[in-house]
Amino acid sequence: MEFADIIFVWHLEDEAQLAWHGRRHSHGPALHEIHYFISGTGSFMDDRRRWTIAPGALHLTAPSSIHQIVASDARRPLTYYAVLFDTAKDGELLDLLQSLGGSPGPWNIGSSRRFFFAELLERFFSGREGPLRSARHQFMAFLWDLADGASPHRDAIADANIEKSLAIMQGAIDRDLDLGDLASRVGLSREHLVRTFSARMGMSPMKYYSRLKVEAARAMLSSTNLRVNEIADRLRYSSQFNFARAFRRLAGMSPSEYRARHLQRADFAAAKGPDEA
Repeated sequence: MEFADIIFVWHLEDEAQLAWHGRRHSHGPALHEIHYFISGTGSFMDDRRRWTIAPGALHLTAPSSIHQIVASDARRPLTYYAVLFDTAKDGELLDLLQSLGGSPGPWNIGSSRRFFFAELLERFFSGREGPLRSARHQFMAFLWDLADGASPHRDAIADANIEKSLAIMQGAIDRDLDLGDLASRVGLSREHLVRTFSARMGMSPMKYYSRLKVEAARAMLSSTNLRVNEIADRLRYSSQFNFARAFRRLAGMSPSEYRARHLQRADFAAAKGPDEA
């Protein structure tokens, strides 16, 4: 198995992006695709089937299958990861994917798995064989769990307060939010929120929120022509300097370096419109 491409789309709302990502298209032989939706409102169309997009939904598209993402509410733009992978000469994986193809619909694996896909993307673009090989193994384990009915990496967040915290932070990526505001909206003390959130998610609420902002920044750096200072303003950093410092702390490089390494192509390799399929 080889990755053909991995992209992250944050807030699908720009007219050019809507036209491109929302077109009806297919991919060539042996190219399967996974879409993992994190937030937003819309529909996913795969051949003659149409599904309402739900946060945490994962869709698997077979080679040559004509599919389309339709955004339906500009107030709730779509955010998602897409992974295109080549199964040529991998008979075992093809058998696995054929078994997954019998699923009656998308899998709901929960919206907190975004950082799993973020890690795949980073390793894919690392340019080094070690991280890329690790990403392949991670992804294969993910697919095997799906086939085994294990709902891989499904949210283990039973506490409604944690779920509410995640939704609030997701909705405030381009706004200001501090721990006091978050705790007040959830209805917990700061101490209780930090303790319960950290136990469930493995990090504090504000660290998680910082990662969400940097994740959005990565998407804008790799798929838009917004300037670094414009991205800093859009994500409500107090200054470009503070944005660059926060970005470097989590991404390991400056925003400009990240853009130079990760600027995405206009589309996945070998994508075709319906008339070319």
